[in-house]
Amino acid sequence: MKCALVTGGSRGIGRAICIKLGSLGYHILINFRSNVTEAEQTLAFIKNNNGSGELLPFDVSNKKEISEKLNSWIEIHKEDHIEVLVNNAGIKEDVLMMWMKDEQWENVLRTNLDSFFLCNPTGFE
Repeated sequence: MKCALVTGGSRGIGRAICIKLGSLGYHILINFRSNVTEAEQTLAFIKNNNGSGELLPFDVSNKKEISEKLNSWIEIHKEDHIEVLVNNAGIKEDVLMMWMKDEQWENVLRTNLDSFFLCNPTGFE
């Protein structure tokens, strides 16, 4: 089965990408961090359009969590391969830089930049 992993796939642009890839015959791995209700709604849209998918919750800024979740998925789905990776997840801290705390800046970098490296097939070995 050809699979596509979409980080931040539960809402907005990520949801639209999931639905489109599902319509192209991909089994969609819908990644999200915390909003299971929206992720389930995205999965319902895919299934209502004769697609297939599953939820794959993990925090894209957490290297250990990414590795555990993706390696577990790979172990269970030995015959399947993630052919497409869409690194869509992202956050913003809506504050002026002069008032931004170090932790806020680090969260933005881990989510928006580190995740790009960590979620690729060589990043979670």
